[in-house]
Amino acid sequence: MTDRTQRSYRGFTLIELLVVVAIIALLISILLPSLGRAREQAKVAKCLSNLRSLMQATYSYLLEWQDTFPFVVNTSGGTMGICTWSYGGKTSDEWWRSQSGGVFYIPIQERPMNTYLLGRNPDRDLYEGNTLVKRTEVPILQCPSEKGSNQRRFNNPTFDVASISCYDDVGTSYQYNLHALETGSFSGQYRDLKKVGDPSWNVWSNGGQGWVEAGRVLVRDVLARYSSTFVMYLDDPMDYQLANLVSGAGNHGGYNKHELGFLDGHAAQLTVDTRRWCGIGWQAINQRWVPRSATDRGTTFYYNSGLPSQGKNCNPPNP
Repeated sequence: MTDRTQRSYRGFTLIELLVVVAIIALLISILLPSLGRAREQAKVAKCLSNLRSLMQATYSYLLEWQDTFPFVVNTSGGTMGICTWSYGGKTSDEWWRSQSGGVFYIPIQERPMNTYLLGRNPDRDLYEGNTLVKRTEVPILQCPSEKGSNQRRFNNPTFDVASISCYDDVGTSYQYNLHALETGSFSGQYRDLKKVGDPSWNVWSNGGQGWVEAGRVLVRDVLARYSSTFVMYLDDPMDYQLANLVSGAGNHGGYNKHELGFLDGHAAQLTVDTRRWCGIGWQAINQRWVPRSATDRGTTFYYNSGLPSQGKNCNPPNP
């Protein structure tokens, strides 16, 4: 017998196809932001892991060097500089050779903590003809989401931040917190660290050794009292914003969101109001050095100003 079973076939109509495409497009529009946020959160996790590794290396360094942190730079010509990136990282960009006598152009082998960060001595850079070849990277010090370098803006406020990454510019995405020691002002409010009982002292005393003296006391003070809240390292945007007491976004997006490394070894992404020096869970200054009255001079050092309300403190900013 012949099989005469009748089979029928049905395809999709144009309208049905358009509906399916529309549904797929809708799902993509819903899922893509979530995927983007997930990717960024993975980068935040990497950034915090970098900072924790940096803190471990820092603690080892401080133990070996009696709490003296390497933020002072000396050149063979006798020039001294104070720098937030001299501690570690790859060689600075060539641009820094022409600035301040080249004191902030710091080769990779002259950054003391690189041995702790890499587990070995870094390879020196080489020249191939006139081209400098940087043979060693320091990936622990590179934020995966950094948006550019703010460090040149201290010398040139109109500098295009996005034209070079901070890691490629100064060798590290993470800046050492000099705000607890610095005497200059980028915000128009003069701030000067003074020593109790010695009105002539300043950080440049004894050929700049005042920086070293105050820096050692700072580390010991905050280790003993504020290790879980004192910011040892901060991302590049926060470093610039805090110096100028202005708000802004961090490397991973989000207004006032910044990644911080603390002296007790932990790292965290916090909401930080950079119009002030302290907040919930963080402080960029030593609270023991904040004058409590017009006559109070703190402990060993103090943040000098005409009135306590005008100096470095943890008061909320003016509205």
